[in-house]
Amino acid sequence: MTVVPAIYILRASFRNEVLLGTGGGWVGLDNYRDVLSAPGIRHSILVTLVFVGIVVALELVLGLVFALALSARTRASTVGTTLLLLPFAVTPVVSALIFKELLNPNYGWINYYFGSIGLPGNIEWLSHSRTAWVALIGLDVWQWTPFVALILIAGLQTIPPEPLEAAAIDGANRWQTFWNVVLPQLTPFIAIAVVLRTIQAFKTFDSFKVLTNGGPGTSTEIINLGIYRIALQSFQIGAASAMAVLLLIVLLLLTPALMRAVGRNAEPEEA
Repeated sequence: MTVVPAIYILRASFRNEVLLGTGGGWVGLDNYRDVLSAPGIRHSILVTLVFVGIVVALELVLGLVFALALSARTRASTVGTTLLLLPFAVTPVVSALIFKELLNPNYGWINYYFGSIGLPGNIEWLSHSRTAWVALIGLDVWQWTPFVALILIAGLQTIPPEPLEAAAIDGANRWQTFWNVVLPQLTPFIAIAVVLRTIQAFKTFDSFKVLTNGGPGTSTEIINLGIYRIALQSFQIGAASAMAVLLLIVLLLLTPALMRAVGRNAEPEEA
């Protein structure tokens, strides 16, 4: 289920494979050369990098805020954590379909409530690149911030009380305690959250396909949409496989970064 498809994709990336037709011949690195030199692919890579950078940064900040608010072991925080899990429990395609209806310019709730508080109530969210990006980023942040928050909550709950008590005795305020005591011990969990979320963000497909399908124009054309179009619309399996392998290489390079970050920050605790 894993090894055989991976071998097939790697082999196809060096061949002129076509989905509907006879088997292609060996072309070596031509597929990789064509992919890396295509202007549309470079645009998709840039769009993907911008998306990943923005959503991971926002989710880290919001996840940390929620984690600090819900890390206490109280009944209220238990209820809050349960509610926080709801977006994460919804299937991405279902979330995208719901958001698409909420953003509908004719009967969507978003425009209705915008109009009720005096804001523009006739925004065509998915017809303009800026508002489409707001919708896509908002959906991703809504769905994946709980994932980051849960990791950070687990990290906060492992911090022993003694350093916090010592900081309070020394007269440290909340900001000083957070910056000098809490954050250094939370860093390994932040590294885990950032790298895992980055890997997942690179694989985003559902929300873009359902909400914008890469539009308006090509303003939201991420790399996964490009792979989908080349493989299942143009039927060029060889070129699509080369793109998939390149994306896999990028993701594999993130894994050692995670290992180094966690190992480096865990050494003082282990000592």
